[in-house]
Amino acid sequence: METTVEQAPQVAAELQEDSLLGRAGERLAADGQEPQQPAPEADAAEPAPEHRTYGEFKLPEGMTADAESLRPATELFAETGLSQEQAQKFIDLAMAREGAAAQRIGQAFKDLQNQWVSEIVADPDIGGDRLNVSLASAARAIDRLDIPGLREALSFTGAGNHPAIVKAFVRLGQMISEDRFRPGQSARSASPRSPAEVIYDGQPRT
Repeated sequence: METTVEQAPQVAAELQEDSLLGRAGERLAADGQEPQQPAPEADAAEPAPEHRTYGEFKLPEGMTADAESLRPATELFAETGLSQEQAQKFIDLAMAREGAAAQRIGQAFKDLQNQWVSEIVADPDIGGDRLNVSLASAARAIDRLDIPGLREALSFTGAGNHPAIVKAFVRLGQMISEDRFRPGQSARSASPRSPAEVIYDGQPRT
């Protein structure tokens, strides 16, 4: 049956009463306030973020991290409500990034060492056919200086491959072989020694 123009206001009112918005409007008008929504029930099994704790995280072999160093991360994990499994994924990502960065640094150091060695080998003064003799002179200088840990320090830091350092020790070794350098003594002009001084050099006279 068609709705006539005269029936339209009554039909509209009936539809409004049957709709959610219509009934809500009636309750609002009756109570004089907005309807209260029931509060969601808290999950008793899920601890509050500030009370969340985490167990030991799995780290890649050879990598360590104490609780104090992980504290900023675990506090952030707790604040965002991450589970142990979710937090472990972030730890895995961070460790992978640190490992990749360490590999890049190590490779860069190795490449630099190879570059320095190539420069020494190609050096016209100490490299080429003179390389073995030059390194022997440098070794003689290191031995003569007799400084504990010097050789190890040169190797550990990579300084023992730096062209300028190698040249300095080669030059020092050459000076030692020519008796032009005495560690711990001030330079002085050489003066001829008498036969007695030569015979009794360093020996007590009787």
